[in-house]
Amino acid sequence: MLAAAAALAVLAPLAGAQPPGSNPGLPPSATATGLAPQKITDMAVRQLQAKNHYSDVDLLGFLINGECLEATFDSYAAFGTGMDPVLFGGGPPPIGGRKANLSPEIQAWAEEVARDEIGHVRIIREALGADAPPCPQLDIDKAFEKFFNTAFGTSNVTWDPYKNDINFVLSMFTLEEVGATGDQGVTIFTATNGNLTNVAVAAGLAGSAGYQSAADRHILWLRRNETVPEFNVTVTEFMDKMSALRQFRSLYTGKLHIDQPLEMMGGINVVPTDGNGVTLARTPQQVLNIFVGGSADGKGWFFPEGVNGRIKTPEPLNPDVPQELLALANAPYTVVQSAGAVNPMTVAPPLFNATEQLLSTLSSSPSSG
Repeated sequence: MLAAAAALAVLAPLAGAQPPGSNPGLPPSATATGLAPQKITDMAVRQLQAKNHYSDVDLLGFLINGECLEATFDSYAAFGTGMDPVLFGGGPPPIGGRKANLSPEIQAWAEEVARDEIGHVRIIREALGADAPPCPQLDIDKAFEKFFNTAFGTSNVTWDPYKNDINFVLSMFTLEEVGATGDQGVTIFTATNGNLTNVAVAAGLAGSAGYQSAADRHILWLRRNETVPEFNVTVTEFMDKMSALRQFRSLYTGKLHIDQPLEMMGGINVVPTDGNGVTLARTPQQVLNIFVGGSADGKGWFFPEGVNGRIKTPEPLNPDVPQELLALANAPYTVVQSAGAVNPMTVAPPLFNATEQLLSTLSSSPSSG
């Protein structure tokens, strides 16, 4: 069977996207993953909990920082005003924020997402009560510019997240998908504490954010060949740079690939997943490191004064994981063109690190600076 697979299969770098018609009757990867990504998440959560004993107040309190960021940006873009001050919890007013210049179609989408994100802030406040921290200082203006200039290796390109449909959706998506993976990670952390109500809250946040991110991806896929004039690249190329930076700031470079671009091997990648079509998780530390631009003290970019709550710095980023498990998690996807080419329950031996290859490709994708 393995000989047949070698003859008929090609190796895809990563992600749930292949050329049209490939893997008939099979998952994104035609061979099994050995549950490697899920086992790595298990190990990371166990290690962090054994050391830090995060309570649900710590975990949901961390999430409210990101939800405040997303809700505030989306609310200003959609309505020209921030969320109700009661939900802001006494935190300072944000830096920036105004009504975005949107088409009727994207306006309707912006309003839906804004209402959902504001609801996310409220449900965490309901869950934590008096223990819920206030929203931190938020930068919903120049932080996007810093993020994208870093992604493209530039320093002086002006970026207006409220300029038009494309700029808004790219900016919203920058935050939303990081939040989705972070919500999934916190769901697993809260499960170790046993309060199923809080598990349901975190899982619901992850599900909602995942839907929103996929919708953003589809909007951007439909406009994938349009030019983003600020950087003189297509939407697809812009997403390559964004994905590479978010992956780098997760510091799983050469380890586990969490972030994925919009297009892979010519195929659509609306739902970034592992080889079983299952979404991936980030730890709170990895989420924070992305949002603050890798600042060791947890202050920068979208959170210029840091976040509120117990989890304040992006350390540790990389819990200890066996190299053989990382190799399996990073194994290239097996892609076949005909049914019956492989046994889908067979785990193929990893031949190279697809994470390093893909990150290198994304980082060197075309840009003008």
